[in-house]
Amino acid sequence: MFCSILDLIMVPQHFSHGPTFLVIVETKDKLLSPTVLSILNALYWGCFGASMAVFAVHFVYRWLVVSENRLLQTFNGWKICLWFSIPVWYGVTWVCTGYILCGPNENTSRFIKDNIKEVLGLEFNEYTYLGPFLYDKDENGTDVVYVAPFIGLGIISGTICSSIVIVLTFGILCYIRIKNIVVTTVNSLKMRSLQRQLFFALVIQTLVPFLLMHIPVALMFAFVFLDIDLGVYSAIVSMTIAIYPAVDPIPTLVIVENYRKTIIYWICCCKKAAHVPGQTTIEPTRFTTLPPSGLELDLDN
Repeated sequence: MFCSILDLIMVPQHFSHGPTFLVIVETKDKLLSPTVLSILNALYWGCFGASMAVFAVHFVYRWLVVSENRLLQTFNGWKICLWFSIPVWYGVTWVCTGYILCGPNENTSRFIKDNIKEVLGLEFNEYTYLGPFLYDKDENGTDVVYVAPFIGLGIISGTICSSIVIVLTFGILCYIRIKNIVVTTVNSLKMRSLQRQLFFALVIQTLVPFLLMHIPVALMFAFVFLDIDLGVYSAIVSMTIAIYPAVDPIPTLVIVENYRKTIIYWICCCKKAAHVPGQTTIEPTRFTTLPPSGLELDLDN
């Protein structure tokens, strides 16, 4: 969500050129100074890094709920601050990495300014950027490795990998646990149907952050390591980050029958209301079948 808000404020552009990957912010005709825009750019990095940790904590919480693990009590009282601190530390790590280790420097500016002018039509004084420039060739054709950006890219790659591992691990554990609940403990046909819906919603909700957040950025970093120039196609990362908050709740709303019927009912009633003069209120139907205690927290949060 915060990434999307910063998108609206500064309109960052992702750009890849050879062994460098940049987040560019235009400074021309902006109310904010280049320095402030650079800080906001770093915060944009931090919000993305924090979201990696949020995914991980979210799936750990889901597993604790469905398994009724005693560690679920750590989400009550002051101990929940420990869980909330994990995204904060991830975010601070990304902010420091982007602003300090991957900040603007003479070598990066010299390497990218001509290409950005050709592709994006921006003069060097019309934008600011953050991003790692990994290596270059000197006059003799020898590879020159820039250590700080390499360390920076390694750090943020590590946070992404840790998020992927945790989401996959606890997603699979939730998958197994809910499957066992459906098979062994649910006797009512309605409850079994509901559990199956929650089960499939979990699978789809696991795939959404992978497809829109983890995979695009991981592929972009891989292309940087391999010195593959993507140019304007790097903008796909900006698009996937921006649409993720809107796409994330859709699987639950579509797959869970009660939610789906309510949405269809409201759509149909709104269409009818447009043709009925004087109609001001609509009373929605009430569905009495609810998820069992605990499992609704698993997929509705």
